[in-house]
Amino acid sequence: MKWIFVWIRFDLCVSSLCVIALIACEPGRPHIIAARHTSVRSDAGHSGDAMAGGDSGWLSLFNGVDLTGWNSYLGKPSPTEPPLGLDFDSLAIFSIVQVDGEPSIRVSGEVWGALTSKVEYCSFHLRLQYRWGTLTWPPLNSFDSGVMYFSTGPFGAVNAGGSALSDPVGSGGFMVSMEYQVSPGDVAGMYNLGPIAFDALTRSEPTAELPGWNDVDIIVQADSSEHLLNGQQVTIGSNFDLNWPGQPAAALSCGKFQLESEGAEIFFRRIELLPLF
Repeated sequence: MKWIFVWIRFDLCVSSLCVIALIACEPGRPHIIAARHTSVRSDAGHSGDAMAGGDSGWLSLFNGVDLTGWNSYLGKPSPTEPPLGLDFDSLAIFSIVQVDGEPSIRVSGEVWGALTSKVEYCSFHLRLQYRWGTLTWPPLNSFDSGVMYFSTGPFGAVNAGGSALSDPVGSGGFMVSMEYQVSPGDVAGMYNLGPIAFDALTRSEPTAELPGWNDVDIIVQADSSEHLLNGQQVTIGSNFDLNWPGQPAAALSCGKFQLESEGAEIFFRRIELLPLF
């Protein structure tokens, strides 16, 4: 396999924050493997850093206005119906609302699927906040969601945790990925969705969820991943390998993010990323 590394300046700008990225190019599969940003002033006179959360180096992945930078993918509304598919959210599963005085992404949970970043990331610290709504839906009828990373391959390739792919591929709700579990009693658990092998190194009992907003941190660097809940380390994993059927195993260190819709209403806000390199 031949890789070519080249600096390319391009305008990936969210809330007036512009990124210069190092792209690793494999034929047909470009990856952003590192990035640095420059701040520019908006028309309102605020710096890019302020718009992104006020901490130097952090990039906002949610502009608070719309879902720019994200794709929606939704699986089957019922077992007898086909998947709704890419960017066809007729039921408003994903929407922007005001919660506690701040813009948030509402995920209704009514149909399984995910809001997926358009960009792949490697070596990062991802942080965000979530809080539960009040609605749950069959078949789970319970509070369940997640934040996925290393998301790769086709949309709808999986529909549950574990190594199995959906049959046929594309009939599920999610991309193959690693998951930061968000479920009462198991927040910050580390699970694979699809054929990913990894070493689970550490598992601690997390503190209980807060009744309001909870802090999620996912830190990926040097072939390891760390999950934190409200500042407490819960899980560590390493040596992530993708094992697509019929293909040799390949180290997995980059991918897109997914915010999961899986049967429960949940809100996400303050979604920010710090490149680590």
